[in-house]
Amino acid sequence: MTPFTLAEFSRLSPRLERCERELGQLADFFDRHRQDVDDGDWGAVSAASLGVHNVYNGIEDILMSLARDLDGSAPSGPTIHQDVLDQMASEISGRRPALLPPDLHIDLTELKGFRHLVRHKYGFDLRPEKVVDNVQRLQRAYPAFVQRLTALHNLLAAQSS
Repeated sequence: MTPFTLAEFSRLSPRLERCERELGQLADFFDRHRQDVDDGDWGAVSAASLGVHNVYNGIEDILMSLARDLDGSAPSGPTIHQDVLDQMASEISGRRPALLPPDLHIDLTELKGFRHLVRHKYGFDLRPEKVVDNVQRLQRAYPAFVQRLTALHNLLAAQSS
């Protein structure tokens, strides 16, 4: 990954590295235990779900950092999790274009909902097919997220020089 040069992005590299490490561990686990997840094995379902939860948390943490450091205003309150996605899907006139295109916004919204289920239902309502869907969604969304984040950084860096 290209190192970030703008101050507003300076804290993101270690966070991205943690996300990538977790995503790699999730992919390795999922490759070895896909059948166990499909069969509804509690341990496999729980482990895969927690991996998705952890990577999504990292993405949301990055989005909150950008909202605070780049936009100058991070959402708060009971709808904070959806608000940060919506904020990053919107252009901020004079500051930045939208970070999240509609398809990525939809994927991240789905992952947010799954993370909520993992966090607050303690796995009781985790259906194997939903776990599989969200592992695959994350494997698709994360590279798109990093690509958009890098493109935003590069655009803003070019504008500032």
